[in-house]
Amino acid sequence: MAVLGAAFQIGRSALAAYQAAIAVTGQNVANVGNPNYARQTGHLDALPGAVQPAGISPGTGVSMSTLERHVDEALEGRLRLALAQREGANTKYQALNQVETLYSELTDHDLSSQLNDLFSSFANLQTDPLEPTARDQVIAKADAVIDTMQRQRSGLLTQISDLNDQTEAAVRDINAKTAEIADLNQRIVASGASGTGGDSALRDRRDTLLQDLAKLMDVQTREQQNGIVNVYVGSEPLVEYSRARSLTTKATIADGVQRAEVRFADNNGTVPIHDGQLAAIADARDTHLAGQLGQLDQLAKGLIYEVNRVHSAGQGLVGYTSISGTYAVGDAVAPLNSAAASLPFPVQNGTFLVQVRDQNSGQTTTRMIKVDLNGLPDAGTPGGGDTSLNVLARVLGEVPGLHAAVTADNRIQVDADAGLQVSFSEDTSGALAALGIGTFFAGTDASTLAVNAAVRSDPQLIATSLNGAPGDGSNAGCLAAAGTTASTLLGGRSVQDYQASMVNRLAVDTAAAKTTYDASDAVYSGLSAQREAVSGVNLDEETINLTMFEQAFQGVSRYVNVLNTLSDSVLALVQ
Repeated sequence: MAVLGAAFQIGRSALAAYQAAIAVTGQNVANVGNPNYARQTGHLDALPGAVQPAGISPGTGVSMSTLERHVDEALEGRLRLALAQREGANTKYQALNQVETLYSELTDHDLSSQLNDLFSSFANLQTDPLEPTARDQVIAKADAVIDTMQRQRSGLLTQISDLNDQTEAAVRDINAKTAEIADLNQRIVASGASGTGGDSALRDRRDTLLQDLAKLMDVQTREQQNGIVNVYVGSEPLVEYSRARSLTTKATIADGVQRAEVRFADNNGTVPIHDGQLAAIADARDTHLAGQLGQLDQLAKGLIYEVNRVHSAGQGLVGYTSISGTYAVGDAVAPLNSAAASLPFPVQNGTFLVQVRDQNSGQTTTRMIKVDLNGLPDAGTPGGGDTSLNVLARVLGEVPGLHAAVTADNRIQVDADAGLQVSFSEDTSGALAALGIGTFFAGTDASTLAVNAAVRSDPQLIATSLNGAPGDGSNAGCLAAAGTTASTLLGGRSVQDYQASMVNRLAVDTAAAKTTYDASDAVYSGLSAQREAVSGVNLDEETINLTMFEQAFQGVSRYVNVLNTLSDSVLALVQ
């Protein structure tokens, strides 16, 4: 009976082992469509012992000693890095592509077309400066440019705000994932202590979380002998055993743009992120979108200055009875070209003409106003030094028929006596444009760009003439050429060239981002194929295994049946 007992032990262990092997195969087949599953293999080991009467010891059967997860940790690390690069490239490309959509270039309503229409409307006015419809058309084309610039600026700010929201959402997601990874570390240690592979599902879940984490930021992992995985970003710990280090966001403002910066919650330290969605969001927001916003404002500033510089040097069909500068100085006693004056546009040493016209008689009095900004003492200049706003107001007030003063908010105000009109021309100093006297545009950037209120209310003030003659359209021709004139505010480029450069640079950056994404996607796809070869389930292989284990189980069943028959025979002999 002892011999039969050992034989029964062989059969029992074999039935249990092959039943477990079939279960492992079934688990693999069940997860064939699960991309986050790592294939498992059960290892069968012979059991020693059970010496037979003949003196031999064939053993006591078989057991499934260990359960192996097929995972290449080095490959997993490379895969996470490639995933971070791919997701980062895709995020950057999507952000830049949205800006291209916002600009809507190569359509009939893009900014380049509208700028061309504006300067063309000035050219049309040159042909017939007395035509009221042509003057109204100039204002309408200017409004189209203004609306488009402000829409684009608003769109860029909205996109920046959306990227900030994405940053905050990503940080919340990271905190949830790192907390779960820390919890899984504890559970894996507890479950893996038996060495039977019962922690496989937990490890699969942890690997999935690490991949999700890699999409958001570039992380490195260090696996310990007991199964713990510590997670680092740069050299900073993010997860250590059961402790997860939380992240937060801090709102900062740079170049007028609000930014959500990722910080460690415990010490407010900067998180060293170089790849993944968070890095791409920061790059797209801080470099490309903020750059586009700055360029758009600079384009608007260049447009304002170049048009105003020409416009303020000409005359309209009528003059002004009262005019206020649209730009204030920081200090009314400081030279106009000084930092203390802080005018938004450049002023230089030069002169301009003031004409005071009697509306009844048509008689005109002309005076040359000197703007002394040479930095040298000058006995001929009031005050003996460079021209300040106070000095300029004093000089203008000395022109017969005019009264000039500095307002409480440091702008210049010029009023003509009853029956008189004042106009300006031939400005070589740029002071009129810088102070906002006789200008076509108001504002300093895309957000404040507007048609001067005085011109909007009376289009006859559009300065089409250089000599004041009603039929003279020569200054309108100069305004038409302002779009192609090199501007010091635009780095020596014209308004239209600067706008084209903005669009072209964006197109190049977007194409580069798309190329980077395609390259990183190819690398990720190649590594994914390698991972599939190592960790994926092969149905053909599993079918072979299932057939082999099924046949083994059936063979052991017949073996047990034989033992059962022998046992009955032995019992019959005893009876």
